[in-house]
Amino acid sequence: MIKKTLATAMFSVLLSFSSMSFADTLEHNMQALGKNFKAFNKAGNQQDAQKALDQMRSAAMDAKKVKLKTKDAKAPSSDMLFDQLVAEIDKTSALVKAGQLDQAKAQGKNIAAVKDRGHAIYNKQ
Repeated sequence: MIKKTLATAMFSVLLSFSSMSFADTLEHNMQALGKNFKAFNKAGNQQDAQKALDQMRSAAMDAKKVKLKTKDAKAPSSDMLFDQLVAEIDKTSALVKAGQLDQAKAQGKNIAAVKDRGHAIYNKQ
């Protein structure tokens, strides 16, 4: 009986650490996205812009591993929003690679729109 209780307690502790780890990972990725979005907007050359976009893409892909929940049944899933975010980053990246930094920065506004949409859905809880 004591072994069962101890095992259950240990499992509960491990589960709580696991969920805290996901929250920390998500927070870290969101900070990386924000920091690199600012770096992208301030970039004065193609290399700096591409580096920021690459880091944003990496953070978005890692953040997608955490499945967010919302009370709004009509809201898009967090997977869908992260996919949209990556798609916008990829479109912007293609412009940067083509040497069209000014157009890429204009396209980058779509990244902010997806980010704002996700925050409106998942931060209001």
